[in-house]
Amino acid sequence: MTIERLMNIPDIIINNIESTCATIKIYASIKGKRSKCPICGKYSSIVHDHYLRTLSDLPVFQNKTIIILKSRKFKCKNTHCYRKVFSEQTQSIVRYSRRTLRVSEILDSLSIELTGKLGSILSKKMLIKVSKSTITRIAHSQPLPQIKQPKVLGIDDWAYRKGVSYGTILIDMETSRPIDLLPSREGADLKKWITEYSDVEIVTRDRASSYSSAIDEVCPNAVQVADRFHLLMNLSDALDKYFKSINPKINNLIKEKSDEILNESNDGSKCQEKEGEPLDSGNRQQLCECKTDQRTVVFKKVKELQKQNVAIKKISRDLGISRATVRSYFQYDTLPSRVHHKSTNIDLFTNHIVSRLNNKGYLIKDIIDEIKELGYNGGQTQAYHNINAIKEKHKLITPGFSQLQKEKIPFVKPLNTRDLARLIGSSLNSIKDMDERKYMATLLDNIPELQIVRRLVRLFKTMLWRGMGNIERWIDFIKKSKYKLTGLTSFANGLLMDLKAVKNGINLPWSNGAVEGHVNRIKSIKRQMYGRAGFDLLRKKIILSQVG
Repeated sequence: MTIERLMNIPDIIINNIESTCATIKIYASIKGKRSKCPICGKYSSIVHDHYLRTLSDLPVFQNKTIIILKSRKFKCKNTHCYRKVFSEQTQSIVRYSRRTLRVSEILDSLSIELTGKLGSILSKKMLIKVSKSTITRIAHSQPLPQIKQPKVLGIDDWAYRKGVSYGTILIDMETSRPIDLLPSREGADLKKWITEYSDVEIVTRDRASSYSSAIDEVCPNAVQVADRFHLLMNLSDALDKYFKSINPKINNLIKEKSDEILNESNDGSKCQEKEGEPLDSGNRQQLCECKTDQRTVVFKKVKELQKQNVAIKKISRDLGISRATVRSYFQYDTLPSRVHHKSTNIDLFTNHIVSRLNNKGYLIKDIIDEIKELGYNGGQTQAYHNINAIKEKHKLITPGFSQLQKEKIPFVKPLNTRDLARLIGSSLNSIKDMDERKYMATLLDNIPELQIVRRLVRLFKTMLWRGMGNIERWIDFIKKSKYKLTGLTSFANGLLMDLKAVKNGINLPWSNGAVEGHVNRIKSIKRQMYGRAGFDLLRKKIILSQVG
């Protein structure tokens, strides 16, 4: 394989190659004896002069590569052409550039996908180093692709600054690619854009009236689809208003029923304790009795070997215990209890300890300090073990300080309206938090209209999930309800005004999911550009990016 073929740049001839200090220099020239005038298009073979161009190319084996290209200047033969002298060019090298076309393509991608600083760092690692200003300039210089007429268009707003200023993003839903970005979310800007691409057949959008009116005016035959996610968000806002309107009633009910809720909670904990068989004082005593001394197994084995007349030395060696221990075990019929080498006088203070253990919220440390002042002569660890033994012996179940800290304060915290809006459509069994489950059960049992609201919410979600349902009947039920469903009534009126789009949102498979994904991507791009770029660069980064 020749060097020219390996290098894969047509129309050039390699004259020489040098390698110095991790840099490969390739001396080359352009093939052909003539060149075409860029103005009049006529060929000329009259060489006027030549000069050297230094071009950056892709690295070779971690060596920076530079092409030193000998370029000729030709005289134009056309007397009517105002260009008298022109330079020869090749398709693999960009005009007026110091890099090859393949290097330019890589830098184009870096400038779109990364910030100027990160792009400069990565270009240095790739041995085609450029400055961060150059990366930004390359991004600005890239042309936007020509917009093809979309058949299914997705529209949504995005925030320059949340709650202050917004723009609009337009997505081709068939390819899930962004096709344009508008500087505002006003209907006039969208109307102007749609006028140029009026053959749109389906438009997916949120519930904004500015978008719907602009589409109706320019493309009256386009099928508008209300996004299901935004419908659920609107329902959540409506439920929030509804629960705010009945919040006083809920608070009064919870105050009245707080004892019942707390009792249910205690009963539930008791049931859990029965299932888990907690340790009461009797169980603890049994557990203590069941605990065997670690020496028991060895003692039994020694007595068994003693009956077989096994020598003490062999027993000591095989069981890993001393001969003195084996001799002492030979003397006993039953294993003697352990006796600490330091006896204490804690029995003298038993009555005092029992009286203190009967007080609710006691601290064992305080009891130990008191008996030390009275003349206790043992250690603190001994005292802890002995006090616990006294507690077990007298079957004392009075809670101490640590147990009191674990007990919950008898208070039912009211759920906020957003939590109520989230939970009202869920089945009670699906609510994982037991306190929230009992709270919702109390509300549903005592406020009849909440059962109706719950059915309405579940029916609405079912329609969106199944992709079918009678939304007009749902709206009509809310408007004719005997209850004052504040928030839900306004929501129903809003659906009625946008009924066609809502029906399409339920029945058609299109949604704004892809649009929301690109809106989320805009947030990360904005953070990269924070304080350093404007709308034009943001637009190019979003449309030209290959990531989204």
